[in-house]
Amino acid sequence: MSIPAPAARSVNAPPILQQPFRPLFLCAALAASLGIFTWALFLHLGLLPASSLPPLAWHGHEMLFGFAGALVAGFLLTAVAEWTKLATFTPASLVLLLAVWLAARVLFLLPARVPYALTAFLDCGYFGLLLLMVARPIIKSRNRRNYFVIGLLSAFTLADVAFHLSVTGVIHVAERSVLYWVIDLFTVLMLSIGGRVIPFFTARRLSHATVQRYRWLDWSVNGGAALLVLLDIVWPESALLATVSLAVALLVLLRWWLWQPWKAWREPMLWVLHLGYLWLAAGLALRGAALLSSALPEITALHAITVGALGSLSIGMMTRIALGHTGRAMAAGPFMAAAFVLVSVAAVLRLINTPGLLPVASVLWALAFAIYFLRFLPLMFAPRLG
Repeated sequence: MSIPAPAARSVNAPPILQQPFRPLFLCAALAASLGIFTWALFLHLGLLPASSLPPLAWHGHEMLFGFAGALVAGFLLTAVAEWTKLATFTPASLVLLLAVWLAARVLFLLPARVPYALTAFLDCGYFGLLLLMVARPIIKSRNRRNYFVIGLLSAFTLADVAFHLSVTGVIHVAERSVLYWVIDLFTVLMLSIGGRVIPFFTARRLSHATVQRYRWLDWSVNGGAALLVLLDIVWPESALLATVSLAVALLVLLRWWLWQPWKAWREPMLWVLHLGYLWLAAGLALRGAALLSSALPEITALHAITVGALGSLSIGMMTRIALGHTGRAMAAGPFMAAAFVLVSVAAVLRLINTPGLLPVASVLWALAFAIYFLRFLPLMFAPRLG
């Protein structure tokens, strides 16, 4: 996947600001590694943060709106430039976006010095600014196929507003319910974007793979995932939500099987994406089972989506985009291949959900993204090759 230079780069800026994924993916990797490592200290050593949020709410919010917020920005600002052939940023707007994101992350840990309203304003303002940067080129180019991206980003922004209104008691909705809804939104995003790019990358790389796609299946998966978002608002923790979740899991598994993922096992850049998509099927199935039985907590099941699917798909796409859009060879290398494995091992250990394994899962997940940060830090400051 390549991006035309005029739409994707600002050649009069230093390399780190020439392409939006460069600083944003570094921020995402740093937030993932330090955020989870800090959470492990909070959870297992009792070193609770001096945060303006309760510990569990801080953890959920910073993983979904902090780490994943930077990840989504880096991906969409890069991808929308390719889809529309229009610039999504200037160096100044990118610096502003980064500054707002970083300020919110820091201010959450300075509750005694900063009014919560200011922190919440900056946090929500980040998504509002990102929405404007993404929506303008999509609307201007009349890129109707990707109007759904504007809808999803608008939903993320509204969810962040709802989260802060919940924390301050303005609305009577549990913070956990808002975070679950955001996981649903990420599920929609991963299913829809993954359903486009994973079979495309597989077919292009593996000539011996016969990738099969059916329009009815694509519509069923994406429509089912959208229905989950609605049901989680109207009938949370219901048998209907469980049934739809199980049905979508089966459809996702069928879709994944038709891509012939077993033929990608020699290609880390491919199998990490297939593995992430398989984690989506597993997470949806486990959530459905959790809602129908008390044997597995729903929050544990959802970690198959956040730790397994989001972790694998994010680190896989961050690696692919960083290499491809800086002109480097599309090869993971041993360190990144190891990081890909660590993410899934961490997800498995998190699902086992025993006190002795939880800190191990946290450390492994943090280590995977620390490897990414250290591996790509020099590259993000280096000029593009070619």
